[in-house]
Amino acid sequence: MAGMPDPYGHIKIFADLSAETLQYRKSLAQITATLREKNIAYRWGYPAKLLIHHEGKMHVILNAEMGLLKLKDWGIQVAEKMKQHHHKIPRVTRDWSTT
Repeated sequence: MAGMPDPYGHIKIFADLSAETLQYRKSLAQITATLREKNIAYRWGYPAKLLIHHEGKMHVILNAEMGLLKLKDWGIQVAEKMKQHHHKIPRVTRDWSTT
């Protein structure tokens, strides 16, 4: 996906997610960290599900227990430590300059 053209290239757009959706995603953080570590493609489904593309098939995960069982079935050990990802997002002022 192409970014915004200059002078707007610094602008980032994020989905506005409910507190429940954010909590759900957080409950699957260990699973998604493991998937990223193993380079296994996944995406978020609507309303609240994790869609994992593995070995040519799409797998639907509805909760952390399901996700852990699926990883175990695939012989994948769950990541013990989750890496912290801190992304600094610049603030945008009214005149669209960053601070």
